[in-house]
Amino acid sequence: MRSRMIHRLMGYGLLVSLLVASATALAWSASAHEHRTVGSYELVVGFLNEPAVSGELNGLSLRVTEAPAADVAATPGAEAEGAPVEGLETTLQAEVIYGDQRMPLTLAPAWKDPGHYTAPLIPTQPGDYSFHIWGTINGVDIDETFTAGPDTFSTVIDRTTLEFPTSS
Repeated sequence: MRSRMIHRLMGYGLLVSLLVASATALAWSASAHEHRTVGSYELVVGFLNEPAVSGELNGLSLRVTEAPAADVAATPGAEAEGAPVEGLETTLQAEVIYGDQRMPLTLAPAWKDPGHYTAPLIPTQPGDYSFHIWGTINGVDIDETFTAGPDTFSTVIDRTTLEFPTSS
């Protein structure tokens, strides 16, 4: 009897742990990229892998779609994301900014993911990085800067805070 009760309590504990972990993951992923409407386009920018960790391979993630029509966005259950915009690797440019340093990035279309563009980089220092995107989207001028922060995308964290066991 007592053994059954212990197993039941352990099961409830595991269930609560899973629910908390799921809620945390959902909250993290919801704030992992910045969404911005520019003209008739929706740009979504962030790091490829979040949380971003210093010294680890990462990169820019840029997704471009047509902004949804107001009547579609206002309809419950309607498709809220517009059509992906392809071919922008030839009309857009990107750079990463950290402090007073800038580095050009080469945008490439993500494999089997229309409208998604990536550019690899390894952030070497913890802190806030910015992505500057400029050029044209179907003839529309674009010049936008996206900066890491609590309401946008991941600030790069120091890898030593995650390393285990510690090296001596």
